[in-house]
Amino acid sequence: MQITISHIFYNQHRMLSLHRAAWAQHPKGSVRYTLIDDNSPIPIDCAFQPQTVEIYRVLDSIDWNISGARNLAFHVAQTEWVFCADIDHVVTPRALSAILELDLSDPNTVYTFARRIPDGIYGCMYTHNVLMNKQKYFEIGGNDEDFAGNYGAEDTFFGRCLVYHNLRVTHCDHIVLDWRPHMGATKNLPRDKSINAAIFAEKAKDLKDGTYVNGPVLRFRWSRVIS
Repeated sequence: MQITISHIFYNQHRMLSLHRAAWAQHPKGSVRYTLIDDNSPIPIDCAFQPQTVEIYRVLDSIDWNISGARNLAFHVAQTEWVFCADIDHVVTPRALSAILELDLSDPNTVYTFARRIPDGIYGCMYTHNVLMNKQKYFEIGGNDEDFAGNYGAEDTFFGRCLVYHNLRVTHCDHIVLDWRPHMGATKNLPRDKSINAAIFAEKAKDLKDGTYVNGPVLRFRWSRVIS
């Protein structure tokens, strides 16, 4: 079974060479690749394109549009299962070999993976990297775009939604992604967590009461850049 590897990109051009090197070592025909350019000031250069990557660009400037970009990643995916992660998570050939051995017969299972920075320290915030069934992703509403525009909480809330919808979240410690958190390009964006903290509290209460329903997704303009 073929899967899609999709990364959310915001101006992290230095990361692209690391992904390209890893992709060159992946088994041919096993993966499709998608990059979601979340309205980077400096867009992805189309000359970057390896043979099997599709690039999409968000056309509206929305700070911290992580939830929207992830919804777009799943929307455009052409495979049944989608691995979506931030651009600073590299799927090494060894990690991909282990991912391709996972049981993908049950759409109610969600897989998450460990991550390691080069000095060997491990860490995981599991909703930063998730492999799940595309149809199931949208059945549960996808990521909540009410969090877009402000910093934080969308990952934690999506994790709550997985539990709320009784999905089996299986964390695979033996599958380790190459994590490069210091090669990002978002340091100049505002990081005030207070607005999304308030949104989170309200939505968490709705989850507890059983009344939560996600709103519409893809609330922005986007286009395919290259395929």
